[in-house]
Amino acid sequence: MFKKTGPKVWNMVDQHLGYVFECYCAFEKFMEEFLDGKPASEMHEAYGEIDRLESAADDARRKLIHSFLKEGSLLPSTRKEILDVVGRMDKIANKCQDIACKLVYENVKIPRAYRPNLLEITRITKEQYLLMKRALKILFDDYDQLIKDESILDDIMAKEYEVDKIEDATTQALYSDENLGLAEKNHYKYFLGNLADISDILEDIADHIQIIVVLRKV
Repeated sequence: MFKKTGPKVWNMVDQHLGYVFECYCAFEKFMEEFLDGKPASEMHEAYGEIDRLESAADDARRKLIHSFLKEGSLLPSTRKEILDVVGRMDKIANKCQDIACKLVYENVKIPRAYRPNLLEITRITKEQYLLMKRALKILFDDYDQLIKDESILDDIMAKEYEVDKIEDATTQALYSDENLGLAEKNHYKYFLGNLADISDILEDIADHIQIIVVLRKV
């Protein structure tokens, strides 16, 4: 069981989660400034911070992998489950880095009408991430709690549904906008979709945790 992994493994997982969260927070600040109208030419430093934290998360994930190469006390299935969850969480930092990079270097100018929805998606996804971190702590500390009560996983999925609704409404408004050409609409939809993908990643992890719980339930 995850709760038998000991504090050393959780500390390494928690370090990785911390870097991913710092990366997301830097990304949230980046989006706030970018959508407030700060020119892309002035966003390189903010993007650099996201890039630095994404690299730190990668390093923390590799450190965990190397520790498993040396430590053989955990069951192979448990090691696989942990590395799978960590790998999925790492995709969040990758997504933040990729979106910020393209916004800066493609000098994108998001129309003002769509900026509030993008910020709302960013805010909801941050709440969703914090729920996920709590769920993972429970997974390591008190596995039975997740077996008895999966409401926190349901809350994570509910947040993804909120994001989906905003994405759908924004997409509909975007493609109904007569002031934009098709190429512009497709370009903006690319960023909208990738931003919403972060919430999808978190929902997928919640689904994966539920599968782990079902398979280990006795």
